[in-house]
Amino acid sequence: MLSKATIKFINTLNKKKFRQKYNIFAAEGDKICTEILKSNKIKIHSIYALEDWLAKNKPLLKPFLTKTTVITERELKSISFLSTPNKVMILLEKQAPNLDNKLINENLSLILNNIQDPGNLGTIWRIADWFDIKHVFCSPNCVDLYNNKVIQSSMGAFLRVPAQEVEIAELLETHSDVPVYGATLGGKNIFKTNLTKNGFIIIGNESRGIEANLLPQIDHQIAIPQNGNAESLNASVATGIICAAFRNLN
Repeated sequence: MLSKATIKFINTLNKKKFRQKYNIFAAEGDKICTEILKSNKIKIHSIYALEDWLAKNKPLLKPFLTKTTVITERELKSISFLSTPNKVMILLEKQAPNLDNKLINENLSLILNNIQDPGNLGTIWRIADWFDIKHVFCSPNCVDLYNNKVIQSSMGAFLRVPAQEVEIAELLETHSDVPVYGATLGGKNIFKTNLTKNGFIIIGNESRGIEANLLPQIDHQIAIPQNGNAESLNASVATGIICAAFRNLN
């Protein structure tokens, strides 16, 4: 049986300040938690799961038996951040990614400037994973990378694509030889732009776009041409189109 103290502790992880305080975040659900156990890339703090899930994944759980607790569906509901709890929750220890400057210089990286919607950020992280984008950088005013909705919507991308909070201007100055592309409404048609196989791609806030102070550091302002009457594109949809254009280079 879960103690009241444990339930209270897990519930606090719904807030950024407690995720930062304890350096712990949560991931939930059969698929993502199975992937975590298989990956061996991140340190597990504790596992809380229904008995049938534990039985099904017994071989994967052998290294973590001392960190595993059998819980009931009622207990899972009391700690879950999902509207429909799904068999298992794993608490993980946050780890600072090891940044490889050579990878940054020679490949594509995404820079997210003030993305506020956790679903957007998580989906963009997943897009980075799909297109083999090597790093995701977030400005300090983005939604927290370890927000529960971000982690869930990333669909495991957090295990494979390094992401971290940075001061964007400083990052661009440090890597001044890397081309910088920014998605703006007044940018050049991306499908008529000479794209490179390396570079930073900046995606701005859902409603306000890229902050004005960053515009002078952008080498190429790019845009997705509009053929219909929609007022705008969702930030994650736009990111997917842009990444596809870069990966379609001959």
